[in-house]
Amino acid sequence: MEQVIQVTTSNYSEKVNKEGKAALIFVGDVLAETGQSWCSDTVEAEPTIKNYAIPQLLQKGYTVYWCWTGDKETWKDPNNPARVSEWIQIKSIPTLLLVHENKEAIRFEEEQLFNENALKQFLEQ
Repeated sequence: MEQVIQVTTSNYSEKVNKEGKAALIFVGDVLAETGQSWCSDTVEAEPTIKNYAIPQLLQKGYTVYWCWTGDKETWKDPNNPARVSEWIQIKSIPTLLLVHENKEAIRFEEEQLFNENALKQFLEQ
């Protein structure tokens, strides 16, 4: 994950390079007590994202951003910046959003990220 840029929902907008190809991965924050995300869908999708999607995206020239959405209360807030953004409007986590030249190209949400076979048809083209 050393090639992945860590951002939060409050600062991703100014950090994301909107000129080229970007991959934004929105996930729930990690709990100190467990070392895992509070979001069970994030926990289930994380191996596929880290072991398959990120290497594929980096190989294809994407800049990859790991976007922390906050703790559960922060994420559930209807005013969370990722929820209200006119640009991305994230409704669920995890979400993988591929952006080309500042426009959404592809969006994968929740269970679409649980299995690498679901991603292969898009990422290996």
